[in-house]
Amino acid sequence: SAADNGASSCGDILHGPYASLHLGGLDVPLSSLGMAAYTTVFLLAALPLLGSEKNAQNDGVLAVMDGNNRVALLGGTTLMASFSVYLVSLLLGVLHASCVFCFVSAGLSFSMAALSWGGGMLPNIAEGVESSSSEEKSQAMEFRKRGMAAGASSVGLATVAALGLFLGVSDGSDGNFDSLAASSIGASTTAPSGTLLASTGTAKSYAENVPPRITTKSSPAALALASDLNSLDARMFGAFWCSHCYDQKQALGKEAMQTVPYIECDREGYNNQRDVCKEREVPGYPTWEIGGKLFPGEKSVEELREVVDDVKSGK
Repeated sequence: SAADNGASSCGDILHGPYASLHLGGLDVPLSSLGMAAYTTVFLLAALPLLGSEKNAQNDGVLAVMDGNNRVALLGGTTLMASFSVYLVSLLLGVLHASCVFCFVSAGLSFSMAALSWGGGMLPNIAEGVESSSSEEKSQAMEFRKRGMAAGASSVGLATVAALGLFLGVSDGSDGNFDSLAASSIGASTTAPSGTLLASTGTAKSYAENVPPRITTKSSPAALALASDLNSLDARMFGAFWCSHCYDQKQALGKEAMQTVPYIECDREGYNNQRDVCKEREVPGYPTWEIGGKLFPGEKSVEELREVVDDVKSGK
């Protein structure tokens, strides 16, 4: 169902290579950062309501506290909205995935930033010019400048964080990996023949990061398709955590996938071949390379047959 597909896509993203921000040797989940950001904004928004009546005797102190609070809110919501722009771009342009929770979170971030900038968070110098003292005007001007600076700094910080997120998944190891071989890890330490485990080399081994076992039996059509795929030097790019990659393998069946090369692209996947994925500029998972051309997205046996026939005919 559509709900199941949405849930699986969100699960893929939350367990995918872009789910954490790599800070030195520490991986910080983006979900935790998001929760911290929402909590901070909520506390800043509620702070003016928590002021005691004692402080009301000093209007100057309250004005400074309120101005600082506005600047912090403006910077925080701008940071969240700016980072959300990068995350949505990554979601749609790189992962080619759809996640309802991600879109809802981005929408909330955009709404809060819009309310902050358009809802009078910054002092309006044009208002109350006649009734305001020169000191109040100067203070309002100062807070307005600080608010603009906070907004600009937040955009810059979001850009740096996004670059850190993108670059954090750029390093990887060489190797080759097949889903059927991976599913048998633990049961046997002997490398099978054929393309099940083409090479181990000196690649990093993450034996626990393997795709689920393929359980379906290949149909005659899938076996014939696998033969044609091999004749075109086809291979499938994917990631161990990708549910759509698993569904793609299930559609072909274990006998067919036993003969079709599978390239693990996640940098923490078992015997990953991340450099090959980067070199081929794989746009998302799964992606098929057939006859030297890339065809992203999960496809049925019939759809793959159409692609193979088109490639064979030179279309």
